[in-house]
Amino acid sequence: MYLVDIGNRFAHIFHDNSVVDVSYDELFLKYTNKDIYYINVNPNLTNKLMSISNWVDLAPFIKIDGEYEGMGVDRKALLLSRGDGIYIDAGSAITIDIKENNKFIGGTILPGIWRVKSCYEDISPRLKIDNLSSVDLNTLPKTTKDALNYGIIAPIIFLVKSINKKDFDIYCTGGDGNILASNLDAKYDKFLVFEGMKKVIKEYLC
Repeated sequence: MYLVDIGNRFAHIFHDNSVVDVSYDELFLKYTNKDIYYINVNPNLTNKLMSISNWVDLAPFIKIDGEYEGMGVDRKALLLSRGDGIYIDAGSAITIDIKENNKFIGGTILPGIWRVKSCYEDISPRLKIDNLSSVDLNTLPKTTKDALNYGIIAPIIFLVKSINKKDFDIYCTGGDGNILASNLDAKYDKFLVFEGMKKVIKEYLC
């Protein structure tokens, strides 16, 4: 069985307990004949996806108490993966959502880490930074590199801590989720969205 999380730029494919990222073209070229359960946040691909008879769209089955109309199916799948907590998906955008008593109670969406990084580069080549790392929130930086690192990471960390008023467990996923997890003492798991998808398949389609 193949599980596919189709994002804004790539498709993330889960199979044999591993994940690979592929372009849309590669997805349709190499996987059309596979039996696939998928979620999709790119409306431009909807018609193409619906034309593949052996692919199953999980969106109609993925629901969570408290959801709002238009809420991303990937966010809902992520919230279904574990119990109460704060869920962070750090990809091309960063979503931060809270689940309490098995109900979505609210969240926010931020630009992705590397999107913010590219904004600095657009300002000046001197503001280019190659790598991001943990930050010391108790000390202001004294170098340009550290200041950039702090400026990108610290606002996200402060935001999460400010909304975590009940000391929830924090779960991180996504391509940059490990960067945030290391700064938040959070649990990082790149398979969380797929765990939510598997729960839905087990409950409704098996």
